[in-house]
Amino acid sequence: METLTLVGCQFGDEGKGKIIDYLSKDFDINVRFNGGENAGHTVVVGDKTIKYHLVPAGFLGARTVVISNGVVVNLKKLVEEIEFLKKFRNNFDLKISEIAHVVTGLHFQRDSYLEKLRGTSHIGTTLKGIGPAYESKFGRYGIRLVDFRDRDKLEENLALLSKVYQIPFDGTYVDDLMKDYSKINRYLTDTRSYLENELEDGKKAMFETAQGTFIDVESGTYPFVTSSYTTTAGVTVGTGLSPKYFKKFLGVAKAYTTRVGEGVFPTEMFGPEADELRKLGNEFGSTTGRPRRVGYLDLPILRRAAKLNSLDYIALTKVDVLGKLNSVRVAVSYESNGSEIDEFDPTRTVDKINYESFKPWAEDSSKLQYYVDFIQDELRVPIVLIGVGEKREAIELNGKIAF
Repeated sequence: METLTLVGCQFGDEGKGKIIDYLSKDFDINVRFNGGENAGHTVVVGDKTIKYHLVPAGFLGARTVVISNGVVVNLKKLVEEIEFLKKFRNNFDLKISEIAHVVTGLHFQRDSYLEKLRGTSHIGTTLKGIGPAYESKFGRYGIRLVDFRDRDKLEENLALLSKVYQIPFDGTYVDDLMKDYSKINRYLTDTRSYLENELEDGKKAMFETAQGTFIDVESGTYPFVTSSYTTTAGVTVGTGLSPKYFKKFLGVAKAYTTRVGEGVFPTEMFGPEADELRKLGNEFGSTTGRPRRVGYLDLPILRRAAKLNSLDYIALTKVDVLGKLNSVRVAVSYESNGSEIDEFDPTRTVDKINYESFKPWAEDSSKLQYYVDFIQDELRVPIVLIGVGEKREAIELNGKIAF
C-alpha cells in the first residue's frame, strides 16, 4: 500500500493539475476528495489544453479515477466533462461516490442571493453553488446521488430544499436532473469500500485536493475561504478512509503567489509590475476567467502550509515565468507590533514585510538553482519537482520522491 496526498500550499491555482498529471502514471488510482466544479486543474498536452473541474486531473495516466464523497457534484457539468474527456481517453475507469452531494439550480440561486446580501463584504465566490451545496449538506437537507434511486424521494428532498431557501423550482427540473443522472449512474459505487479494498490489496493511490491551504474552511483566511477542507486533514473526511492509509504528502507552490477573490494577501503587487506578471503567467481563473491577484512568493505562508499539511515534499511551479521579471523578491518574514513573525497567521495584522532580493534567471539557470535552494533551506522541506513551462513534460526533477 503506497499513497501520496497532494495539496496546494497557497490560495489555489498553484499548478496542481500539471503535477498530478505528471505523477499519475506512477499510480493505479487517482482520487479527488473535496470541492466542486469551482476547481480548475489545467493540463497542456501537445497543442491541446484540458481543464478538469470534477474529474481527477490524473485521468490520462492513472488506471482508475475516483470522485469521492467529499466532492459536491453538478450533474450537468460532470456529463459535459466526461464527454469532453472521451476525446482524449475513451477507455477509462471512473468511479463516483454514491453518497456525494449534488449541486442543484437552487444552490446556484442561493449562491447569488448570499453574495448580494454581503454587499461590499462579498466573498468573491465563483457563483457555482458550491458553498450552498455544503451548507445544505451540513444542514442535513442536502441531496445525494443515492437519492436518485427513488424519484419520489428526490422530489421530496428538492421540495424541502426549496422551502429552506424559499426558492421555487419547476417540475420539469426533476426530469432534467434524472436525465443527467442516467448518464452517470453506471459509474456510481461505494468508493470508500472500493479504495479500502484496493489499498489493502497493495495498489498505489494518489489523492488530490481542489483549491489551496489558505482557503480551507478551517485553516484559511475566513470568511474569504471555500466551503470544504483543502488541507491534508481533509483527505480522511473526503474519502471516508482511516488516517492509517495516508503516509506521504506533497505540497504544490507557485514560484510567486496568486489569489482569486477577496481576502488577505500580504505580498500583493499592484501597477505595471503586477500587470506584467499576470500577463507572463496567464493568471486568469481556469473556471471563471477572472484576473488573479498576483504577488511575490511568501515564505511565512509556505512555512505554515508545510506544518499544517505535514509536507514531505514540495513541487515548485512557474519558475520560468517569475525568472522573466527584471527583479525577484521573496517575503522572508513579517513584522507586527514591533515583533518579527516568520509564520503566517490569518487572524494577525501585518505592519511590514521583510523581503530578500534575487537576480532573475531567464539567461542563467544557476541563479534559478540558488533561488530553489534558498526556499527549501528556509522551509526545511525538499523541493523535488520544478515546473519550467506550461506543457506536461516541462518539469525538472530536483530530487527523489519515495512513495
